[in-house]
Amino acid sequence: MSTQRPISDRILEQLKGFEECDFEVLVANSPEFNSSDIYQEISRLSRAGKVVITRGVGTFTIRQAAIAG
Repeated sequence: MSTQRPISDRILEQLKGFEECDFEVLVANSPEFNSSDIYQEISRLSRAGKVVITRGVGTFTIRQAAIAG
């Protein structure tokens, strides 16, 4: 039996080392989750101040929020 990591862990792990990442790339790299679940989690992480969403024409990108301190 395999243990599946929470969706938030997967998203934050994928964002490490990247200035920003397209939403479509996150979806493609997380086949165990559907795009709706990923979108909802990104929205939650944004409200929590953990990621920043930049909206463009027909697409959006996500990056980790700067850590204060």
